[in-house]
Amino acid sequence: MTDRGDALSRAAEVMDRLWSFGGWEVTQTHESLRRYLVEETYEVLDAIDSGDPDSLREELGDLLLQVLFHSRIAEASGRFSVDDVAATLVAKLAARSPHLTNGHTGPLDVAEQEAAWEAAKAVEKSRPSCLDGIAMAQPALALADKVLERARRAGVPDDLVPDGLRCVRVGESGDTEASFRGVVLDFAAAIRAAEKSAAGGDDQGTPLLDAEAWRRHWRR
Repeated sequence: MTDRGDALSRAAEVMDRLWSFGGWEVTQTHESLRRYLVEETYEVLDAIDSGDPDSLREELGDLLLQVLFHSRIAEASGRFSVDDVAATLVAKLAARSPHLTNGHTGPLDVAEQEAAWEAAKAVEKSRPSCLDGIAMAQPALALADKVLERARRAGVPDDLVPDGLRCVRVGESGDTEASFRGVVLDFAAAIRAAEKSAAGGDDQGTPLLDAEAWRRHWRR
């Protein structure tokens, strides 16, 4: 039986070898690979829905290729390597999961674990907006879920949530995705504007706001 990590090392070596041939691979950029990354992610989701472990294993391999590919492009420009990617992940997990390093050996309370993760992330990121860190390029429905989740966690009252976020109108605009994305982005912009107003125009940090404070600083 091979040691854990042997196959991962070989996969990275194969990527390096492909790169050394100077063919199609070296002509690619992070931007040119975007559509492949999206496609492979959706294929992983399809494999999960299928319940077929062989299909899931294969699709996860294709997704891993994208990680190796983007890392190799970055390495070629002197930015970072796949080892740096892995090291960053390990450091993040250690920082956000204290039980990894504090000698904890028993079962974990899920609520406590989630609270510790969020607390560590808040200290680590020190973001000026409750929406910072959200991947804005994700599909509009998924983006709406994430924005609403963050907004409610930050105390934004429901009466400030626009009706357009509560009901998706299909077919009226001819491009439902773009139309709904516009509604989500407008709501996100209103949240950021209220945060900036509450902070007195300072982007370095936003004070905790209660429902009345959100309403007071909300743009009309």
